[in-house]
Formats: sequence, C-alpha cells, structure tokens
Amino acid sequence: MSKKILVLGAGIMQIPIIKKIRAMGYIPVVVDYAQDAPGFKYSSNNHVVSTMDYEGVLGVAKREKVNGVLTTSDAPVRVVSKVAKVLGLDAMSEGTADICTNKLKQRLLFKENSIGCPVFDVVDSEFRGSCFLSFPCIVKPVDSSASRGVTIARNPDELRKSIHYAFEYSRSDKVLVEQFVEGREFSVETFSQDNKTTVIAITEKHLLDNGYFVENTHIEPADLTKQEVELISKEVKKAISAVGLDNSPSHTEVKLCGGKVYIIEMACRLGGDYITSDLVPLSTGVDMLENLIKVSIGEKIDVIQKKHRYAAVQFINNYNYEICKRYIEENKAGNIVRYEIKPFVDKPIKNSLDRLGYIIIEGESRERINIELSKMNGYGQPYISSCRNVC
Repeated sequence: MSKKILVLGAGIMQIPIIKKIRAMGYIPVVVDYAQDAPGFKYSSNNHVVSTMDYEGVLGVAKREKVNGVLTTSDAPVRVVSKVAKVLGLDAMSEGTADICTNKLKQRLLFKENSIGCPVFDVVDSEFRGSCFLSFPCIVKPVDSSASRGVTIARNPDELRKSIHYAFEYSRSDKVLVEQFVEGREFSVETFSQDNKTTVIAITEKHLLDNGYFVENTHIEPADLTKQEVELISKEVKKAISAVGLDNSPSHTEVKLCGGKVYIIEMACRLGGDYITSDLVPLSTGVDMLENLIKVSIGEKIDVIQKKHRYAAVQFINNYNYEICKRYIEENKAGNIVRYEIKPFVDKPIKNSLDRLGYIIIEGESRERINIELSKMNGYGQPYISSCRNVC
C-alpha cells in the first residue's frame, strides 16, 4: 500500500509539494481551514481543518494512519513537530519549531551564542519597551511571515506608525524594533538529517524599493566569492546548531556587510517564493521537495549537486506589469520556464501576497540572467543589485 503523507496547508505555495507527493507514488492527505483552498484540487484526500488546530490535525493523522507529516509554511511547523513526536515520525523538534516561529526568541538565542544578528528591542501591546533611537530601523511582528507587517522607520513619527502597523500582524502582541543592517541580502537553503547539515544553495535577493521589504527578484547562485560563501555557510551552520535543527530543511535570510554575516531570520521549512520548488533544482539539480518528503518518512535524502546553471524568479508588480506582459509575449520560446500573471491591481505591494505574478527563467550564465531581468524591469543596463557596493 502506498505511503500517506500529511500536508499542513493547501494554499498556492503548497501545490508543488502536493504534486510532488503524487508524482513519487505516495498519497497526499491535505488539511486546510478553507474549503476552497487551491491545493485541494490536487488531492482526493482532503480535510477542512485548520493547520493550527493540533488536536484536529492529530485526529486526521491517526485516522489516516499517515507515514509522514510536513508543511512548507511557517506557522504550522509547531503542529508538525508535535504530531510527529506523538506518532514517532521524523521532523524538527518542538523546541526548534518554537524558536523558528518567534523572531524574538531567535534574537535572544543568537545573542546568547554570539551569532551575528541586528541590535534589537521589543515593544508590547502597552507600548512598553523600545528606547530604540537609531534610525533608520526595521519594525516587524515577532511571529509573522511573508513580509507581513514589516516596514522601515526613518524618524520617531514613522516609528510610531510602523509599530501600530506591525501590531496588526502580531499574534502575540509583541513587535521587534531593530537595527537596519546595510549590505547585500541573501537566503541560504539547507537540509539537515541525522545531525548533518548541508548548504544546498545561496540565493541573491533584491527588494522592491517601497519601504515594505518585499522581494522583487531572486537569483541563483548568488554573486559571491568563495570566501564569502564559506563565511555565510559557517555562520548559518552555527545558527542551525544553536537552534538544534535536525531532520528538516531550513531557510535562513542573511545580510553580508563589512566582512560580517548578520542572521536576519531563520525558518525550519523550505524557502518559499519558488526558491526551493524551482530555482534550486534548476540551478543545482537537487530536488528539495523530494528531500522534504523523504525526510518525513525517514528515508535518506540526496543533497549532491548535479548541475551548475543559473535561475531567477522575477515578481510582477504595479511598476513592471506592462513590461513583464510584453516580455512574456516576446519570449515564450526563450528562457522562460514558467510564469503566472494576475489581473492588474494598482495598489502598493506591502507583502508577498500582494504581488501580481511571477516569471521564472534559467540560463547558462549569470550575464544572460542579468540581461533578461533587465528587460523585465525596463532597465537600459545590466541588472545589478542596488546594495551591491554599500559595504
């Protein structure tokens, strides 16, 4: 009988993992609170249960006699860890899941272990705390994801407004106010199994310049020297060890400045934004989705790089919408791997859910990728990070 894999979440970002489970010959058992969740279309074994409802999810897991449990979202990892523990399945520990879903606990742990991270303060719902007077600074909820509630404040008035905005997305009524770290930004994709961690890929990130810290582009591999790769990898592995992560992927956002690595945040899940579903396999040949499924059922993962190519995802927003539409029409037979474009909405892109689509491309060189990204953004010169020479 085919093995059953319990997937927590049936949103758009969970569709690739549900498809992969089926492609591997296993049966996806999918839970989501929304009856019309898009991922339900790709599974015949669906349950309308909130991914945050531990008892409800555990009940489904026991009735279905699942062989593995996983998620590709942030918030449900706590439930994944608890269900896996009860059923004796492989997953991250409850302690790891707790730390990886709370930015304040991460900051405190990293500070205690001398791991590079921004200087920070915390504000509660009574507005107690935060004597943070260094500007610009970053304001974010301690327990949100997808850039929701994250803004930059450049003066005391903006700080007050940013704190109020962040509270709208904070489940625990706590908000971080932290140092704005200059420098280039990257994300690091790793896999840990049996206490061995492998850095699979480092992704270069470019943000929209609108004050909301929403990614505009991801590129793999990142434009880094060998020494910079080693520096980033060493600090991320140190953070993973401190968190106690095992039998799980991790997605860690970092900044590099002045020869120092700053851990912005770490998640015990696969990277979203099509990084691990598309960019990693396109650029390295490592199948991150397959590895997530394998680790959930206790099988050995494959982290050996099989190819050396370049890949990128360009997100569509209200600034480049018409340019990207034209690019798609003119390049359908070119470097495009796949794309999605939504109806135009003229509103600020405040978080990743506000974006209007994406275009994924691959190529044999970074130069080719840069040229294609330049076309999508309407630039007359090669695509270069705006923060490339800050540090």
